[in-house]
Amino acid sequence: MSESSDEVSISDDQVEEVQFLNKKRKVKPEDEPDEFIQDKILTFDEASKCLHTLGKDESCMRYAYLQFTACDQKLTDIRTLLNFRHVIYVDVSGNYLQTSALQVIAGMPFLMQLFAQRNFLDSCALKPMCYLQNLSLARNRICDTIGVIQPELRYLNLNYNQIYEIIFPSDDVPMLEELEMRGNNLFEVSGKFPESLEKLYLAENNLTRFVSGDLAKLPNLKVLHVRSNNIQKLDGFTSHLTSLKYLNLRNNKITKIRQFRKLQCLPALETIIFLENPVAGNMNSKPNHGEEDEKDEDDDDEELGEDQEEIDPNRVSILALLPNLKRINKVLVTFIEREQACLNKEKIIAEVMDVESSDDEGEPPSTFTDLKATDKNTEHSEHVVTENTPEETSYLGD
Repeated sequence: MSESSDEVSISDDQVEEVQFLNKKRKVKPEDEPDEFIQDKILTFDEASKCLHTLGKDESCMRYAYLQFTACDQKLTDIRTLLNFRHVIYVDVSGNYLQTSALQVIAGMPFLMQLFAQRNFLDSCALKPMCYLQNLSLARNRICDTIGVIQPELRYLNLNYNQIYEIIFPSDDVPMLEELEMRGNNLFEVSGKFPESLEKLYLAENNLTRFVSGDLAKLPNLKVLHVRSNNIQKLDGFTSHLTSLKYLNLRNNKITKIRQFRKLQCLPALETIIFLENPVAGNMNSKPNHGEEDEKDEDDDDEELGEDQEEIDPNRVSILALLPNLKRINKVLVTFIEREQACLNKEKIIAEVMDVESSDDEGEPPSTFTDLKATDKNTEHSEHVVTENTPEETSYLGD
């Protein structure tokens, strides 16, 4: 191995300190029984065996190992990684690392990708790294997103943690393009998002509604994935979402087709998925075209296209409201469907809007009740009709 750095020495006192701290905590991974975690310090020899993929170093004159993988080894200390300064890829998933133990990674000057799923991290606020672009901290114990300051970060995976609010100031992650936060404790699609964001995955949370805020003003957002939540109403969208092409609402609580009129402000919307909602009706029993990989919005799905035998009235109604759609539930819109929607547009819209509002279409309760209508004046103001420009209208209410 042609690593130029000398081995980082770990003193006996430091080893004893790590052992003492580890013995004090009684934590376990999901698939392990209750037990005191024994400290396990990664040694230089063990780390050397985990190196792979030769490539040129930063000088382009020498070769060095560029990738390090040490998964499912019950590691509690990885500071010896600082010996391998040329490494650009680190995977330490499935270990017993706490946030403080992972902080040493910031001392690796050329690190670009870090994967630390299935550890015992309670924060994603790692020290800034100049070149870090991909960061995956899924299946840990993270409760918030405060303190993520990574100037070159493009991809962040925080799936299956315990996060209840999204806060990502644009100045902290100015290059972030893709954010995954499936399986957390989010109740509202709200918070602070960087303007650079292009793909947002929020499936399997407890979302009940969209809230106009930073999310509604993301000019670069192309994909919004909120499958398997409790969304009933489609309020909160605005014309500022000029790039949104793909919206996945599968397995939510939408009951009325007229809710989709609230998406008319989205000029670029091409694909919408709403299977497994009450409004989908018979479409729920149709073949599942291309939904095997729910994340890949651009896959080459099997399409019914022009050979579709029956015309679903729900699809035609959706087209009358959103004529620019190219796919509905991953099936291409046919010429016949588009023609019927165009010819019968006024009649269809009248029928859709004439349907009586139901109780389950009402505003779901918010978890942030302490911020809501305890003030009678605020409650009264909700009944006041205000004027909105067509571009800003988000159809707040039915």
